[in-house]
Amino acid sequence: TTTSVAYAYALSPQWRASASAASSFRAPTLYQRFSKYGVSTLTPESGRNMEVGLHYTEGANGFGVVVYRNMLTNLLSFLSGATAAGCPVPATGCYSNTAQAQYQGVSFTAQRALALGRLRASLDLQDPRDSVTGKLLARRATHHAVVGLDSRLDSWFLTAEMQLSSLRYDDAANANVLPGYVLLSLSAQRAVSREWSVLLKMDNATNTKYQLADTYATAGRTASVGPTWAP
Repeated sequence: TTTSVAYAYALSPQWRASASAASSFRAPTLYQRFSKYGVSTLTPESGRNMEVGLHYTEGANGFGVVVYRNMLTNLLSFLSGATAAGCPVPATGCYSNTAQAQYQGVSFTAQRALALGRLRASLDLQDPRDSVTGKLLARRATHHAVVGLDSRLDSWFLTAEMQLSSLRYDDAANANVLPGYVLLSLSAQRAVSREWSVLLKMDNATNTKYQLADTYATAGRTASVGPTWAP
């Protein structure tokens, strides 16, 4: 059983305050328990989350800030590196429970109407930490940002979006560093009829080489073209 409660109050036509609290529950999957990387004795993860926020909106412009704290018991995670010594096959790593973990941080969002379109941005500053060892949780960045621009050019809807991430650690011991990265994505969409449109998209336009998990490759520059039907 999980519960949640949330409330928002309009301080004025432009300002709104919000607060929420919730509990969570997540059972380990069959893959996490019985695959090559599985541990059959994994226990379910549970958590409690609290957050408060303040938001401002005036026309197409606005910004918001949300402060949060998430406390987790038996966090389902993946062990690799030296911390994988207790795994059935240490060389491959395995899934595990982190006894006590905590996420706390602040998220900023903003958008502004410009002559050439809409500029939007978000910034997340978080401290994802093992409450017992004091180390940062594996594969979780402390800083993440997104900046995007949406605009129209004749009958085309154009979008450019940049994602920025700080470094993260691949292991619970914080010994193996995965460098930060910057990704650029571009897209263009044009309606050819009332129901049909064509979408052109390029992900990782700068062909950045990065990893979210050690030894696991991520896609380089990819491009796609396809029709969209929306009756």
